[in-house]
Amino acid sequence: MESREAAKEIVSDILDKIGISYTVNITEENEIDIESPDHALLIGKKGDNLRSLQHLVNSIMKRQNPDSEWCIIDVAGYKKERIKKLSAIAESIAKEVTQSGRPKRLPAMNSFERRAIHTYLSENSEVITESEGQEPNRSIVVKKA
Repeated sequence: MESREAAKEIVSDILDKIGISYTVNITEENEIDIESPDHALLIGKKGDNLRSLQHLVNSIMKRQNPDSEWCIIDVAGYKKERIKKLSAIAESIAKEVTQSGRPKRLPAMNSFERRAIHTYLSENSEVITESEGQEPNRSIVVKKA
């Protein structure tokens, strides 16, 4: 069974056991997308439940097949929308830092959010980013290059 189909089946089994209604699809980007009237429950505060679900599914897949690929799971486009918002924040902060020359610390973020900011700003040669602090208070500092 192809790994995305296996992930889709694992997600379906978990959601059946939780007892919520859903549809699970494999997107053109080869990601697992869940649609549900209970999407807020599946996403959780700041995406915590979604990250936990993705971790659980990938752990099960690795246990069944150590060679399985990492699977990305999204609920109702939450991750894509969050990346758009984070990119806008990153753009604004980069502009502020390049104009003022002073570093700017962003609020504490989870690893998904920090990775999105680092990735977005890696294409901007005028700034550099560094993660500082310890979880759960780890944040990004944007500095002029």
